Amino acid sequence: MACKACNGTEIEHDAAQGMSYCTGCGEVCEENTIVSEVTFGEAASGAAVVQGSFVRAGQTRANMTGPGRFGSGQESREMTLYNSRRRIQQLTTALHLSEHYIDTAQRYFQLALNMQITRGRRAMYVSAACLYIVCRQEKNSVMLIDFTDVLRVSVFKLGATFAKLVNLLNLQLPIVDPSLYIARFAGMLQFGDKTQQVIVDASRLVQRMDRDWIRTGRRPAGICGACLLIAARLHNFRRTQREIMQVVKIADTTLRRRLDELRLTPSGNLSVSDFRGLWLEQSADPPAFTNNRIKARRAMLAQQEQQQQSESTETPLQRLARTGNHLQTQEGNPTNNTETGDEQINVVDFDGNVDRAFAEEFASYLQAESLKFITSDMANDDFNPDVSTWSDMDDDEVNNVILNDEEVRTKTEMWDRENKEFMEELERKRQARELDEGARKRRKQTRKKVALPGATPLESAQNMLATRRLSKKINYEVLGKLLGNQGSKPKVGPAHAGMIPSGAPSRMISVAGTP
Repeated sequence: MACKACNGTEIEHDAAQGMSYCTGCGEVCEENTIVSEVTFGEAASGAAVVQGSFVRAGQTRANMTGPGRFGSGQESREMTLYNSRRRIQQLTTALHLSEHYIDTAQRYFQLALNMQITRGRRAMYVSAACLYIVCRQEKNSVMLIDFTDVLRVSVFKLGATFAKLVNLLNLQLPIVDPSLYIARFAGMLQFGDKTQQVIVDASRLVQRMDRDWIRTGRRPAGICGACLLIAARLHNFRRTQREIMQVVKIADTTLRRRLDELRLTPSGNLSVSDFRGLWLEQSADPPAFTNNRIKARRAMLAQQEQQQQSESTETPLQRLARTGNHLQTQEGNPTNNTETGDEQINVVDFDGNVDRAFAEEFASYLQAESLKFITSDMANDDFNPDVSTWSDMDDDEVNNVILNDEEVRTKTEMWDRENKEFMEELERKRQARELDEGARKRRKQTRKKVALPGATPLESAQNMLATRRLSKKINYEVLGKLLGNQGSKPKVGPAHAGMIPSGAPSRMISVAGTP
């Protein structure tokens, strides 16, 4: 370092003050520099305290801890990165991985944090996904399900986070080779001294399945399980499917399906010696293609069998109708030949064929077993066409159908007992309907009588008294005498004549009915 004022090279460094100055001209070259020395001071109480703050690698500022300072002094981003590194270290220790996996996974996590991929997702899932990405790139034998065993989470949740992270980061991960897991699973199955031989045969089976398109699109665990089971049987090790499933962590359906797919290939027909000494150059079709061809073949055979059954039960008239449809199709397309095999359809004799078909069908109906007893009875001389004289009641089936009085009573009781609730509900509805109809009739109001106007005021008053009651305190007999209605009869409307309210007293009735 040279002085900017005098270009002198004699620079003195003061570590206590954190500054550098030139001894020639006294120019301060640097000040407030971060020093690595640890210095101590004395507090007001006399206690020794450390002066300065510790700055980590990659930290943007010093920690603001101490008397009068609040919080931890670390930024949220720094805390997130620190916690993610701690989680990755814990996973690395649990899965027995190397130390360089931590730095690479931490860089992937920092990249995901910069792209805001961690928002809305658990930090533990993102940290595990970053570490699994490193394992895939390093072609390590650790599987995703191993992470779920350590974290005790669902493999589908962790797999969704891993797939989303790979998609957003635009990573191109290599395809997993099942051979990476063969040695690991073989060691867990404890083959002893023949472990290496089993690994060789299992790896050869993986290559054979890859050539026969069985490995494409399949998870490596299922391929490894099927190959290890076959390799163990080749060396006389009796390993059950349950043991393979527990080690490889697959379902029994997956294991059996991989074995069936290998059985359908040419390699499945080889003996043990031929398999070890012979390598087939030909490759089988993909399992999906083979399964589709098998399904199509089965559907075609089922359709042919159904067609044969329909032709065997086809009547002459139906056969002729089918021939007519074929004939119409050929008439619509004149270029087609009307010959089918050695037979040729004659359009002119079509009507005659119809008549013969009707005759054959009716003859087959008349010769049926169900109509033989009718023809035999009609052939007898004592056959009487009168239906009333037929004694069909002697038939056992008809006698068993007709019930006697005791059976009728028993069956009626059973029916009533089974349908008791329905009958009671029906009776309640009928009673409710009758009550409703009666209430409607009672609610009908009696039409009031209309008093007709009389010729004189006296006659009008008499008509009004005949139709309307004024008060209970009036003596209508005396009032009638005062009005002099003995010789005249009040006039009311023709539709209401003689109608007196039901609540009117007897004296009102006498006034209305006075002659």
